[in-house]
This record gives sequence, C-alpha cells and structure tokens, in this order.
Amino acid sequence: MSDPSIRTPGWRFLSMLRHRRSAEPRGQSLVEFAMLLPLLLVLLLGVADFGRVFQAGIVIESASRAAAEAGALEYLRTQEDRAAYPGPLADYYAQIHEMASRSACAEARILPNTTYSSGTCPTWPAVVVCVHDLVDPACDGAPVSGYSAGPSQCTGMDDPWITDTDSQGHAYVEVRVCYHFTTLFNLNLSLPFGAGISVGDVYIQRKAVFTVADY
Repeated sequence: MSDPSIRTPGWRFLSMLRHRRSAEPRGQSLVEFAMLLPLLLVLLLGVADFGRVFQAGIVIESASRAAAEAGALEYLRTQEDRAAYPGPLADYYAQIHEMASRSACAEARILPNTTYSSGTCPTWPAVVVCVHDLVDPACDGAPVSGYSAGPSQCTGMDDPWITDTDSQGHAYVEVRVCYHFTTLFNLNLSLPFGAGISVGDVYIQRKAVFTVADY
C-alpha cells in the first residue's frame, strides 16, 4: 500500500488546479455583483424618490386647495366689513392674501425643505394669491410679507393673472404654490448631441381656485 502521507509533485499540481477552478466562479460573481451594485442602488433610490415626489405633489395640491378655500371663506365672511373698510382697500386685500398664504404654509409644513416659522414660510413653499373680483389691486404675482414668490424655476408663479370674475360673474380666489423638492441622489449625465439627464432638484407647482359663495 502506498503511504497517503507521501505527496508527489503531480498530486500537488492537480490539487492547486482544482482549488483555482473552484475559486474562479466566486471571483467572477463578486466582480459581476460589484458592477451591478451601482445600478441597483440607482433603481432603488429612483423608486424611493418617485414615491416621495408623488407624496409631495399630493401635499402641495392639498395646500393650494385649502388656501384658496380659506381665502374665499374669509372674503365672504368680511363682505360687510369690505363695504365700510376705513382704510385703503389694498390693506383689506392684503389680509385676504395673508390668510390664504398662512393656510398653504401650514398645510405644507410637514414636507422637508419648508421654512415654516411662527405661521409663515419665508422661502418654501412659495405662495402668491389673487382675489378675482375686479377690485383686488394686488393681483400682480407679488407675495405678502413673510412669504416668497420663489426663484425663476417656479415658472408658473409669473404666468399672467386674469383678474376677471368667472363666467357667471362670481368672484373667486386663486392660489399658486411652488415647492422645492430635493431627491435622495444627484445625477448629472451628459449624452451625445447635447442631450443629458439631470436629477436632483424638482420644483412642484400647483394652482387652485375656489369660488366665493353667492347667497
């Protein structure tokens, strides 16, 4: 019988060859996983960002509707005061604008990036208001004190204001809201022919109107 403790050079070579072959699949799997990991992370973060931006859009939509309703109800509640308002009507309408802006600010304060402070939002969300009754002198896209109209990326805030009443002659309140949404990751990818992909900052804009009740 041969002594198993004796190892010939040929046996050592075969043992090393078997070990190398068994290690090759593991090494190849690690390389493939390392190549796919960034793509998987991008997909995962993309799904998460899609859900976050969808939720933020719902909140801003709700904030604009609530603000328009609050402004319309305040306009209706103070109709007798408006007829006998002692000061300039611009001051009266500024109160309506502030009421609506405060409502939008309070509704949106649950979102990140908002600058809610003592009932106002100096930066985010940006809020502008107009009372469409043929009288409001502040339908120019300017925010009330303590609020902002947003940067140039909030393009919808500068759209022309139609200060007329609705088709039936009813006054209504219009509120425009813009919110700066930041994604979980920033991606700036240049593509051929001047194209590219840029992900990182999204400006969510919503507009809502609410008709003043005519009792």
